[in-house]
Amino acid sequence: MRCLAAAPALLLLLLALTVCPAQAGFFDDMINQVRSLFQSYEEAPYVVAGTGNGYQERVYPRSKWVCKSVSDNPRVGEDLSLLFWPLFNYINGQNDRNEKIPMTVPVSTKFTIRSATDKTYEMCFFLGEQQQQNPPEPVPSSGVFLQDRSELRVLTRTVGGYMTAEEDWMREAGELAAVLEENGITVNLSKMYWVGYDSPMKFWGRRNEIWFPVEN
Repeated sequence: MRCLAAAPALLLLLLALTVCPAQAGFFDDMINQVRSLFQSYEEAPYVVAGTGNGYQERVYPRSKWVCKSVSDNPRVGEDLSLLFWPLFNYINGQNDRNEKIPMTVPVSTKFTIRSATDKTYEMCFFLGEQQQQNPPEPVPSSGVFLQDRSELRVLTRTVGGYMTAEEDWMREAGELAAVLEENGITVNLSKMYWVGYDSPMKFWGRRNEIWFPVEN
């Protein structure tokens, strides 16, 4: 499997060496995308507080995240890139210090349902250790904001595959809720986090999670 995964990177490198300068930028981007498949990103720290039959309880300490929230656009549930790209632009230098910030994991989307037509999607990137104390301010027109997230206790499990739309996440939420119910735990299906760890370019060993917050 490792050899098969590495083959595309070698092929792209050979192609990049034979193309004209006008095409070189395109292949540089492609090589960088393939390289990202093998890159490890800083992950938001947590402590495993307990485990049950098919689930895990975690505690995430208080930390800073950068976020964007939308509640008036029904398209967001089917196209989370509408939230992702403003956040990516922030870490790519569109901030008050023109500072590039390393990508981290996970990308979390807090999903809140008040009615069938009243939903809020709040996507956040974890800010790594170097940015925790003094992160750059977002550009006001971007709608991006810094969030000092309080300690968060969640119930979760990890699943693979691609989860790209609201339907995918809600299916997993229902399945996890059923697992928790078998363990005597009832959760609120109107408030959860959709959590992803991987680039779309990663095809194997993907990691996705639903987080059900444990209310104090």
